[in-house]
Amino acid sequence: MVKKSILADITQDIVKNILSNYFDIYQIKEFKGIVSRLINSKKKHKNKIQASQRQQLDSNPQEYTYPLYIDLLITFAADKLNKAKFIELMLYIGEICIARGELEIASQTYTQILSKINNEDRLENIAAHSLLALGEVNSRQAKWKKSIDFINQAKKYFSKQNDIKGIAKCNNLLGTIYADRGSIKKATECFEKSLSFLNPLTDIALIGRIETNIGILNSIKGDYDDSLLYYQRALIKYEQIKDALQMSKLRHNLGMLHTQKGEYESALREFDRSIVISIKAGFLPNLALSYLSKSYIYAKSNDLPLASAFVDKSFELSRKINDRLSIADIYKIKGIIERKLRHYDLSENYFLTSLRLNAELENILNHAETLSELGELFIEINKKEEAKKCLKAALKDYKKIGADLHIKRVAAQLKNIT
Repeated sequence: MVKKSILADITQDIVKNILSNYFDIYQIKEFKGIVSRLINSKKKHKNKIQASQRQQLDSNPQEYTYPLYIDLLITFAADKLNKAKFIELMLYIGEICIARGELEIASQTYTQILSKINNEDRLENIAAHSLLALGEVNSRQAKWKKSIDFINQAKKYFSKQNDIKGIAKCNNLLGTIYADRGSIKKATECFEKSLSFLNPLTDIALIGRIETNIGILNSIKGDYDDSLLYYQRALIKYEQIKDALQMSKLRHNLGMLHTQKGEYESALREFDRSIVISIKAGFLPNLALSYLSKSYIYAKSNDLPLASAFVDKSFELSRKINDRLSIADIYKIKGIIERKLRHYDLSENYFLTSLRLNAELENILNHAETLSELGELFIEINKKEEAKKCLKAALKDYKKIGADLHIKRVAAQLKNIT
């Protein structure tokens, strides 16, 4: 059942979004023939495998279908398209792969584009966008230094061409990196600088993305009204241009905002809206995040079977797309679930694993949240000194990023420990 839906989704994407834009009807028929022969060949081979062996094979996740189709498409296109069209197609494939969380394929695609360009002056803008995309690929894997290096290379090309929008995209991505690492002030500066470059009439999509990012910063600081205002502005823009990817992200962020305010029913509705879009379009990174966020709500609401099911699903997807930031957060949620089950040793181990990963990834906010949860565990098992140590460390982290509401909450917890 799962394999069939994946296959249908991929085939639909290739035929509707790629083939019709880059090939004539005869070439489309030829490629469909290649795909059809591949499917029939796989079925024939599978039917010849003994039932016991087939069961083992079917139990494994089908992780290679999408890369296989992309490889076939690129090989087919290289023989049919001229250089300009081929590069254009590769850029489109790269965008799809990033949205779906196929980061390794995206990285290979953009690297191949750069090799095709071969330092041609007339293709510098494409080189700049490819470098920026590689910056995004690495930022999603928390490879901060590599990401920033790629972004700075892209910015040099954009500056050389006086491409103001390209520079704004670079600053926006840098802002997200600073935000992920807890440098709220630097992130704000990057986002504000990006907005100053853009035209409200022609740069609707990018302005919406930056407004979403500013909304996230405000929610971290506890400025919920300002956060909602920025999200609503972005929502209008995404609906105007029918941007499914950004809509799914924004719905998730609205869910996070409601979660922070303790409005769990509203949060779940937003996460479900995000999940529907993400499943339909195959946006695995956002899907993993929304599953994780639902797990957190169910854990806090003591619906532990649902919390466990959703966190495991998020873990499965996050491992597939190598989302290390989410994996670190998953261990925190698992720690909360085990604490609720009174499996205290296991809970502590999960929290310590989350702390280690967040320290390695330089994620100050998640590090602080995990310290706070670990502090609560120590309070529950009457280890007051350990609890104080954790909460003081969490307070220090929250002060670094200016998360005022978290600072007040943790300070009150410390005050109540006697």
